[in-house]
Amino acid sequence: MGIKKKIKIFIDVLMFADFLFLMSHEFTRDLYAHGCLGIALFFLFLVHHFLNPGFFRSLPKGHFNRQRILLCTTDLLLLLLMLLMAFSSVMMSGSIFEFSSIQMTSWSRPLHTFSCSWGFLVMGFHLGIHLKRTLGKLPAIPYISLVIFSMGLGLSCAIHSEFYVYLFQMNMWKRSATNLFQCVGELLGMTAGMIGVASLFGKRKKAP
Repeated sequence: MGIKKKIKIFIDVLMFADFLFLMSHEFTRDLYAHGCLGIALFFLFLVHHFLNPGFFRSLPKGHFNRQRILLCTTDLLLLLLMLLMAFSSVMMSGSIFEFSSIQMTSWSRPLHTFSCSWGFLVMGFHLGIHLKRTLGKLPAIPYISLVIFSMGLGLSCAIHSEFYVYLFQMNMWKRSATNLFQCVGELLGMTAGMIGVASLFGKRKKAP
């Protein structure tokens, strides 16, 4: 594995860990740290795209099969959601950073909650698309069992945490988890669920 590949993986791991912390804000309750790590997340997102310039260069080229359409749609949707997160964050920055004179509007927090909720799920789906090639090398029975288990786990976590509320109703952020560890566990479970859903799309590479 080359150094550039290792850097890409390191950046992706940092992004995921950062996103987990930000999505656990109900328990961390540090607005300043939340704002700083939110800026860091967007910076890491830009670095991620800087290290993967081929995606945008190749958009107008080649044949669009189902797998490529799925990947491009997911990437562009995630980009849109990240921009909405950043925009809504800027519109709330006056309540976090002293140097910002921007006054928070009535719609900025609901938009932030909405875009973050969908962004987290789309990120999990995006991760699943890239992991499919690796997971697909498993024998058929373990692969199918893992996909079913991960989707069941994700659905269970989404229902128990009431995460689905924020996907369709832009309410204030409040989940049913009683502590930080439960909150992170539910977020990880939903990520596993989205990886499982992504595994349903496209053909699986059969194990040798």
